[in-house]
Amino acid sequence: MNCHGLVTASRDKVLQESFKDWLATKEEIVRFYNASQEERLKLNLDMASLEAKANDLEKKLSSQSDAFRSQFEKEIVTWKDVRNALLENEVAVEILRIKKKYVKDSIYYVGLILKKSTGPEIVVWKHGTQLEGRKFKYHRNTIKYHINDTVSYKYFWQPLRDKLQDGSTVYLSCDGVFNKVNFNSLYEKATHHFVIDDFKLRQVSNTRELVGRQSVEKSSANSASLFGFADFNLGAVDVVSNSSKRSLARSFGFDGENIPVLPATEKEIDQIHQLLMTNKWEARSYKKADATEENIKKADNPKLVHIATHGFFLSDLEIEDTENSELSSNPLFRSGVLLAGAGADRDALKGQEDGVLTAYEAMNLNLDQTELVVLSACETGLGEVRNGEGVYGLQRSFLVAGANTVLMSLWQVDDVATQELMNSFYTFWLKGVDKHEAFRKAQLDMKEKYQVPYFWGAFVLIGN
Repeated sequence: MNCHGLVTASRDKVLQESFKDWLATKEEIVRFYNASQEERLKLNLDMASLEAKANDLEKKLSSQSDAFRSQFEKEIVTWKDVRNALLENEVAVEILRIKKKYVKDSIYYVGLILKKSTGPEIVVWKHGTQLEGRKFKYHRNTIKYHINDTVSYKYFWQPLRDKLQDGSTVYLSCDGVFNKVNFNSLYEKATHHFVIDDFKLRQVSNTRELVGRQSVEKSSANSASLFGFADFNLGAVDVVSNSSKRSLARSFGFDGENIPVLPATEKEIDQIHQLLMTNKWEARSYKKADATEENIKKADNPKLVHIATHGFFLSDLEIEDTENSELSSNPLFRSGVLLAGAGADRDALKGQEDGVLTAYEAMNLNLDQTELVVLSACETGLGEVRNGEGVYGLQRSFLVAGANTVLMSLWQVDDVATQELMNSFYTFWLKGVDKHEAFRKAQLDMKEKYQVPYFWGAFVLIGN
């Protein structure tokens, strides 16, 4: 189900809790049906009880929330509806992850391709286990070590590229490992071209979003909330024991005692703030001790939310020894962004928010009229990959909260290059260029300066 905007359909606390309970229940059901027989035994779930609970919650939510009820009453969208919504030279591609039993390579990917004047076409990536394993690992290592990747294009993009015409606008809905690859950054050795040179890619959470895309309502007020250069450790670190500080920092993947500051994010926020003010926007910046979780949660439908900070994603391996059942069972607790106070001693915060905005919490933000959320942070696009469910992470949560579009990263980013990319993107966008084209122009400009995708290819823009 597309849950876009349902959390914020009502600000009633009881409805919010019911919705989160329903979503968690549906995730448990999906988890069970995608598990192996051995994994199902370990989960030890009463499926009849879970499905009954989900049905009861759906009835309750439908009776009390017009937005929730209307979501279930929407007309079913067919492939013909999606095709009719396409313009000339546009292509819609839905990539699905399929798990097949009793075969050596049990995972494969299927791409369903729609063009304006033809019926559905199919492309198959047969060796899904290899794509998710050593092929993806190789690709990620070339990014990490700034190596020119001349291999990944063949395995990830070439099967689809053979069915596309140069210059096409391609709407991509990805699944599985394809959520973790930025197609734009893949390089073809024969032509010396990156994918971004030959195609205009636009990622969507589902191709059904193309139906009625012209009717998307956007905020009329040019308002922005900007967060960056957060004081992660506050003054509390001066009185916290070294072991306590080290534990907090390392829990988010950092060496040493403190969460490191990001000096370039101050310049990033200041430049964006100046650009917005020059273009007659109402913009408010939150930096240092003001870049708090509380202030993000107070934001009331700004047209733009920009968050420049550390992002995190905890994998199964990183939490396997934890006693926290929420972390192990719900991936929405495992990804998020760090804000002021995230590295401070919890007792010193005296009941305030802990400075860690998780994907679970992000679902409750007031973003019904927000056009764009920018997550200028490392690995904000990552999340647990589940068959048929895409990525459970921040991108999903901000879209659920109501945002039309989310800009996020797929790998650790260089903070100076990120600041340059963001400045270029906003310069184009505020001049009236469509935000998707503005972002593409900014990446192309950065590519001229930094040939290696590590510096210009980390970010993807997903949504309308």
